[in-house]
Amino acid sequence: MENSAAPEEKYLGHLATLAEVLGDHLGDVAIRSIDAGWEEDALDGADLLILTLPRADEAPLTAGDLALLRGHLAAGRGLLVLGNSETGTEAGPLTDLVPGLALDPDFVSVRQEAPNSHLLTSSLSADVLPGHPVTEGVERLYFHRANGLTLTGSAVTGIAARDGRTLAVAGDVGVGRLVVVGGGELFALPFLGRADNARFLLNTLAWLLTGEIDPAGSEPAKTVTHERCFAARSFSAEEDLAKVEGPHVVDAGPYKSLLQRIGGGALPDPYRDQAAFLVEAELRFDELPRAIREAVTTFRHRSNDYEGLLVRGLPVDADLPDTPADPGNRVDKPTWLSELWLAGFASALGFPLAYLQEKHGLLFQNVAPTPHNAANLSSESSAILLDFHTETAFHPHMPDFLMLHCLRSDHEGIARTIMASVRMALPHLSLADRCELFVPQFRTGVDFSFGSANGAQGNGPTLPVLYGNPYDPYMTFDLDLMVGETPHAQQALEALRSAVNKVQRWVRLEPGDLLIVNNRRAVHARSEFPARFDGRDRWLQRVCLVSDPVPSAADRRGSGRVVETAFAV
Repeated sequence: MENSAAPEEKYLGHLATLAEVLGDHLGDVAIRSIDAGWEEDALDGADLLILTLPRADEAPLTAGDLALLRGHLAAGRGLLVLGNSETGTEAGPLTDLVPGLALDPDFVSVRQEAPNSHLLTSSLSADVLPGHPVTEGVERLYFHRANGLTLTGSAVTGIAARDGRTLAVAGDVGVGRLVVVGGGELFALPFLGRADNARFLLNTLAWLLTGEIDPAGSEPAKTVTHERCFAARSFSAEEDLAKVEGPHVVDAGPYKSLLQRIGGGALPDPYRDQAAFLVEAELRFDELPRAIREAVTTFRHRSNDYEGLLVRGLPVDADLPDTPADPGNRVDKPTWLSELWLAGFASALGFPLAYLQEKHGLLFQNVAPTPHNAANLSSESSAILLDFHTETAFHPHMPDFLMLHCLRSDHEGIARTIMASVRMALPHLSLADRCELFVPQFRTGVDFSFGSANGAQGNGPTLPVLYGNPYDPYMTFDLDLMVGETPHAQQALEALRSAVNKVQRWVRLEPGDLLIVNNRRAVHARSEFPARFDGRDRWLQRVCLVSDPVPSAADRRGSGRVVETAFAV
């Protein structure tokens, strides 16, 4: 078998090669990728070619390329042609292979259901047409995006259609065998577990190779979708993020003198004149060394595998007072360095805001243990593990980023701030579980601090866990408070629980450390630690921020930064 697409070609997996997907389900089959220009000897011995049609920005197939493909079919071999799922695609060279067959330039789309009935969506399920071996045991196919196929001759037969538009064809071309699919993304990892896509892929490859299919093909398809996971690459086994080299850690220590000058001088009071303080913090952030500002900007645009950025060695406040016994109250300090760093870095990431129910609406929230919440699911706990969660996962205006700045470590220096990123967790999920997690069938719970009974599950909104780009999704997950609404959904949730625990990474925050968490791509947690309640306990300050202030504007009084959304729990 030959794969003419590049190894990272998304239509054949994007996160895994075709060989990893198929395993041994097609027997002893050699799979090779042809990345460069074709030569006749490169195709010698190839029983099957898989060709992704060129995109608009790629060189089209030449007359010589088409001649080689016709020769391949004339030799009695198989050819699978995949549309490139790109709008405005040219009709393509299909007519040169099969008279009367052409690729439509536009996607097959369906009207979205209310309330957005004026929109067309390109994700759709196709009806499978019986009568051809490749559709044996296949009832429904899921296409993320697909060009239609125009079929005016009888050389090949339509095998899948939606609303009268053909999406896939198959047939004998002379002594060769051909299957053409209008959008190859149905064979990519985000979609291979949906509908009967895996069975269709295995049927197609088996028929193209041998002219026959496995009558028990449902079992291999189940193995591919439910039992196997696909890892594209490896990550460092080191769990301490501070010990792993990479762009996720920035050392501010070499710039200590400059940072002290930037933090020196008079500052407006961040609690009595917040607006003036935020303006001053933004202006002073612009004076920070380029290396630090570049790291923050890059993280905002592209993030990283860990979905966190750790800035170490920022100057700390002198003469720090006792750790607040009531974290909901503001603390008077001789200097405002911690608030300055939080506000300055926030200005480079988005719009900092607060929540009325959290610390009485303080923008700069104190995070410290309290005796009465030591065993509650709260940021004030210490005696229990505060398990993985998206910050305010239930909230319609949940933060895009979360910042934690350490003013004082715990006595023993053992408290860990733990993270797990969706990019690292995905390879530990089966294709079926990934698909379940994209469906809005998970009820999360409202946090304790927002008025919910401690540990109450599923009293919040119903939402998907994974959303956005299927190849690089966002994630909303609360391990303690989220439940699946169906047995399959709950199973997928348990699989995600296992996955995030496998990929967890942590850091022990020290005074002067600032940790920025991408709240839409990572969940975070905190280990238990002994608290003494003696004024010297662990003390962090926290700021939440959104990339866009507009959606929350109606829930913020005047031009303020406090979100006042109310919850019935």
